[in-house]
Amino acid sequence: MHLIHDIRIVLLVLAECLASLRTNPLPETVKREVDALARLVDAGLGMANELLVINDAKPQVEPIDVSDVIRRAGDVIQAIVGPAVRVETSLATRESRVYARQVDLDRILLNIVRNAAAAMPSGGVLSIETSQQPPDDRQALPHPPFGLLRLTIGDTGPGVPLREVELVRDSTQQPRPDGSGIGLSSVALVLLRLGGRLDVVGRDDAGAVIEITLPLAPPALQRVH
Repeated sequence: MHLIHDIRIVLLVLAECLASLRTNPLPETVKREVDALARLVDAGLGMANELLVINDAKPQVEPIDVSDVIRRAGDVIQAIVGPAVRVETSLATRESRVYARQVDLDRILLNIVRNAAAAMPSGGVLSIETSQQPPDDRQALPHPPFGLLRLTIGDTGPGVPLREVELVRDSTQQPRPDGSGIGLSSVALVLLRLGGRLDVVGRDDAGAVIEITLPLAPPALQRVH
């Protein structure tokens, strides 16, 4: 199962690289080859997704360490944002497990990172932080029994327009005008299923800051490695 996830992540990186190539002027012969490779990568992603569904005999969520997911995805994140973007992380060393599916966390993380990369074509800083909130902090979620994990992803791009912030609250629309990715509204829907939420807290002219909150797993599960 983990091997399928790893293959899927590699294909996502290849898809991102090919998409970047297609934004540049290319000779017609090269463009045809890039388009053919993109179709093959898309087909591979489709097969990987099918295998995940087939092998997901237990669709229930499981305790997963979010900080560890980010550490393992470090090379993938850097490949997506490119060499002109500096990635800074500040990750919690304990109490980082939440109930989720690996595919959901990959989808949430990589789509937000892709949005941030698109906002910084000339370079910038991508910051990723995980932290905990105590059980008595109920501002983000009602009555979290073991506290909350907060995942904060920020960029130094132009910020999120107010219209896109509103679209996050409307799951029937796609924030990205080209229709690619699943968009912040779809990420918010995944989080809703997991008992979490997404907030856009950046200003229009000061970069985007996305905050994700999820209920922490019971303390006994935090010590499982």
